[in-house]
Amino acid sequence: MFVDPRNTSRQCSECKHTHRSNRVSQAWFACRSCGIVIHADRNGSRNIAHRADAVWQRGKVNCPSVAR
Repeated sequence: MFVDPRNTSRQCSECKHTHRSNRVSQAWFACRSCGIVIHADRNGSRNIAHRADAVWQRGKVNCPSVAR
């Protein structure tokens, strides 16, 4: 399933607040809105999972062709 990865590293996986200052370092994410502090990779992967679940629930699975 394809999920648009845009801003997944800047968006809070808890409150959905998106801002570039949320990403405090390569390794850490700290939301300026709700205050959650979480490993940046975990936050990004949670955002991707939330987006995939939303697509799946709508029944609009988008699988782009892969050039080989």
